[in-house]
Amino acid sequence: MASFFTNDCVFEDMAVGVVNRGKEEVKDFANATLAAYPDFAMVRKSSFGAGSWLATEWVMTGTHTGDLEGIPPTGKSFSVRGVSISQFYRGKIRRHTDYWNLSSLLQQLRLPGG
Repeated sequence: MASFFTNDCVFEDMAVGVVNRGKEEVKDFANATLAAYPDFAMVRKSSFGAGSWLATEWVMTGTHTGDLEGIPPTGKSFSVRGVSISQFYRGKIRRHTDYWNLSSLLQQLRLPGG
């Protein structure tokens, strides 16, 4: 995944309040996600671009079968809709921001806050 990003990229996940700077932090974030949800997937529903910008509507799914920052696996599956806004520079993503509903995820996993 990190190969799609510039070396100085910024990857934000607004729902969980995480800002990743640079490819190494993006890799770490992706690895933590896959450790918690080994079957994690994002399916694009629609997208449009303007200049160096791309907006994508998607649905992310997965099953919580791994540790999630100290939260033991629930074994529950989820499906959450969201949107990403990406800015490209020389064919790679320089800035990427995900917007989605954390409460919906927590509710489906039956975790506090949902």
